[in-house]
Amino acid sequence: MRNWIKRKNNDVAGFAVRADGPARLRSLPAILGTRQKTNGRDSEGVIEFVDPAYVDAGHEPETSRRIPWHPVTFLLLVVLPFLVSIFYYAFVGSDQYIAEARFAVRSLADNSQGNELQGGLLDMRAASQDSYVVTSFIHSTEILKRIEKDANYREIFSRADVDYFSSFSTRGSQESFMRYWKKQVTTYIDGPSGIITLKVRTFRPEDSVKLASLIVSASETLINELSQRARRDIIKSVQDEVEKSGNMYAQSLAALNNFQRESGLLSPEAQALEKGKLLTGLLSKKLELETRQFVMKQSSAEGAPAYEQLSLARQSLDTQIEQLQGELTGSEDASIAKALLRFSELETDRLVAEKLYEASRRTYSAALAESMRKALYLVVFVEPTLPEKSLYPRRVFTPLMTFIALGILWSTLALGWASVQDHRL
Repeated sequence: MRNWIKRKNNDVAGFAVRADGPARLRSLPAILGTRQKTNGRDSEGVIEFVDPAYVDAGHEPETSRRIPWHPVTFLLLVVLPFLVSIFYYAFVGSDQYIAEARFAVRSLADNSQGNELQGGLLDMRAASQDSYVVTSFIHSTEILKRIEKDANYREIFSRADVDYFSSFSTRGSQESFMRYWKKQVTTYIDGPSGIITLKVRTFRPEDSVKLASLIVSASETLINELSQRARRDIIKSVQDEVEKSGNMYAQSLAALNNFQRESGLLSPEAQALEKGKLLTGLLSKKLELETRQFVMKQSSAEGAPAYEQLSLARQSLDTQIEQLQGELTGSEDASIAKALLRFSELETDRLVAEKLYEASRRTYSAALAESMRKALYLVVFVEPTLPEKSLYPRRVFTPLMTFIALGILWSTLALGWASVQDHRL
């Protein structure tokens, strides 16, 4: 005979004990205890006995009723959202078409083979920086300002035939549209090569192609502007040095010309050289006359006419020599020595200015060549083409992933709740 026993504490339907008779049933309270103490007060942990005749008549013992929370929460948190997603992606979601373009930012320096091993890493970083500049531009409000004159981008994403959850509200703010734009227009940069992959997703194939073409054109314009601005800045800084050194050189030439015109000396150095040669000749003649006079004086011919002529010639030579020495080293302002000093200063300034001007011209030529060699340009590898098939929304994959994600979430919550209940016992 079966005897059913129900244990009330925690509303858990208990267990059945198979026994031989009433005597065994009466001994169960001694084993299990008729009452339990919980938190210092009596709980409903009472062992109740069921009449064996009631059970033998085919009746189940009465158990505490409770809501089956596990199936209910599974239906609400997993099954219902899964069915809603199936309905949306199957009957409501609008088709979205993707136009793809691939391009890269390059310069003539990328084609050079010099210092390839040493400059490879630097070139890679430079290419990546230029690519990030383009992608930042694509996801900025500046590109919207540039393409709005050729395409009404808000109308493209706010058409009446597009479902509510995929389209953008015409009353939305510019900040909200930028968040929507970043979701519909995506870019990816391949690190080693610097190739940019652009994907534009709209609700009509022709809109996707048009928008992608406008974005590529605006990006190319940006790169050209940046390249021209960098080249202009570099050349301007060097050109300023060329102009400055050129002005210094012109001023030094003008000062030298004024000196030559005022002094009447084309080249004081040459003039001094000629004067020195003439003075040397006069000194030689004077020495010769003195020698002849000494000989005649030793011969007691001082009163002879020849001796007097030698004396007159010597006096003339002394006057000429004194005059030449005065011209060369005299204290007058017109002396060749002072003119030579002034000329040397002006000539030194001219030489220095000339060297600076030549160096700045070489620097300018090198900077111009380097700026042309490093000029940036946009190379388009894959032009946007008209998509033939809608790739979004993913009508099978997305609901399936929704079901899996919600199932994992529900399992985690159920396990956490079970753990909490176990700690309460």
